[in-house]
Amino acid sequence: MFIIVSTTSTCLLLNNSASSPLLLSCCIDSVKYGSFALPKFERRRRSKWRVVDGSGEKQSAVTVAATTTSTFDDDNDVVDSASAVLKNFYGGINAHDVDSVEYLIAENCVYEDLVFPRPFVGRKEILEFFKKFTNSTSKDLQFVIDDLSTEDSSSVGVIWHLEWKGKPFPFSKGCSFYRLEVINGKRQITYGRDCVEPAIKPGDATLAAIRSVTWLLQQFPQLANWL
Repeated sequence: MFIIVSTTSTCLLLNNSASSPLLLSCCIDSVKYGSFALPKFERRRRSKWRVVDGSGEKQSAVTVAATTTSTFDDDNDVVDSASAVLKNFYGGINAHDVDSVEYLIAENCVYEDLVFPRPFVGRKEILEFFKKFTNSTSKDLQFVIDDLSTEDSSSVGVIWHLEWKGKPFPFSKGCSFYRLEVINGKRQITYGRDCVEPAIKPGDATLAAIRSVTWLLQQFPQLANWL
């Protein structure tokens, strides 16, 4: 008999040569089985759980999905979900630990911050930008995620704002979109775009400007070549 204990349930696998394994799962607070020391889990490399008996001796490795935020790749290693990658990304920026987000970003990632005239291309250039950002701000200024999508494994939308010591920072609301891929067993960001709340809000004047530009394009179609 083999017993596995988790924080929410105990699973007993009964094996014999005459029948297929029987799985019995029940939720209990504690289990006593004679003098047998119940095994516990030991986390290894974020991708494996190993069963360890009471004496600390390693038993056979068991790969499990610990939460719904992880999946398995073809090699049975745990791969973080897209939403988990983004939470770790924002956490690293908030901690001013840019090195911790290095391998969350793909080597050929393209990142667009619409405040800047051109995108940042490649992991190195993106990391340099975030190092400049963290060096120019205080840890008291924090990204706060208001909402993010969790259903798609290849793309994530995030709504966020900035706070200074727990208070909303002026003109800091933003939304971002990210695309992700599993590369060499790790889910990484391959594309990102940030759109930040403008400090100047022209309101209805924006509609008037759009109307004027579209009228010009209708009257002089050749102007579209300059767009």
